[in-house]
Amino acid sequence: MQVINTEIEIDASPQTIWAILDDIARYDEWNPVVPRMQGKTVVDSQLDGQLVILDKVDKPFPPTVTRIVGARQFRWVTVRPDSSEFIAEHCFTLEPLENGRTHLKHFETFEGTLVEGMWPLLDTAFREAYEQFNIEIKKRAEEMTSAKVSLHPSISDRINEVKGDFSGATLKCQCETNPVEVQLKENVAHNHLCGCSKCWKPEGSLFSQVAVVPKETVLIVSNKDKLSIIDDSQSIKRHACKECGTHMVGEVIDPEHHFYGISFVHPELVVGEKLGAPIFAAFVSSIIESGACPSEMEAVRENLNNVNIPAYDAFTPELMDIIAWHKVKLANNS
Repeated sequence: MQVINTEIEIDASPQTIWAILDDIARYDEWNPVVPRMQGKTVVDSQLDGQLVILDKVDKPFPPTVTRIVGARQFRWVTVRPDSSEFIAEHCFTLEPLENGRTHLKHFETFEGTLVEGMWPLLDTAFREAYEQFNIEIKKRAEEMTSAKVSLHPSISDRINEVKGDFSGATLKCQCETNPVEVQLKENVAHNHLCGCSKCWKPEGSLFSQVAVVPKETVLIVSNKDKLSIIDDSQSIKRHACKECGTHMVGEVIDPEHHFYGISFVHPELVVGEKLGAPIFAAFVSSIIESGACPSEMEAVRENLNNVNIPAYDAFTPELMDIIAWHKVKLANNS
């Protein structure tokens, strides 16, 4: 058996580097060794790729994924039709270091009767190509880590929050004529960014902004007929304008639901005074389901931290405790 060993230290987390390795559809944006790869990165799945080794090799290759340990290991194997002739297993291991850095070990093992004759090429051109790969993935990971991302327009509105007593507010959809108007008689609570795939987001934003008010303090005052429920199967009935698509109010009609009695609104739709900036971010990881690049997640969390918005992959501990207690109450009263 012969081995090509390479390694590099990267100023990015294993999570970011892993996301880049696992996002094979974007290999053409940075990967000099495998500029094309298709398929599903799950164990035992065969991929369809293109292998480029400097000016020596440029050919299709069909590796099979052999091992995946999220954010720690990724391996695939390439086998010649006669497995005794040539077996090559390509391996990446990610070792966390202090201060959010990573030690990437990038190596490949070779076995079979053809390896000895091919070793001069493997030990020179392949090794050089893999070292170039390391440089490119380091560059991409560090760029992703420091990237500026568009969280939500309201992040810049922190100085424009409601001051003094709340005297009511009106939310409008984005139609230029005959907009839907919703009146709020009480100020919002639990104002937050939400990364779930169900909520309406302004164009270009990774997150929606959502808050709650008691349901009896919400009144649709104009063009109610333009509203329709987005998905009636959901526990929160999100009413959106049929013309512009803006979500205006979400209602909970199940009396046993933990959020029964409140309505969900989007504070940035208020006319005039601002209802305030979000105080936390919920379901942050879920923005991936809406199309966010997985390798940007470290930058997303860093950007949230820079504006003092705590990030959670559910609700805040306060709300999660309330939800858990609600389940206990229902169980005790059943």
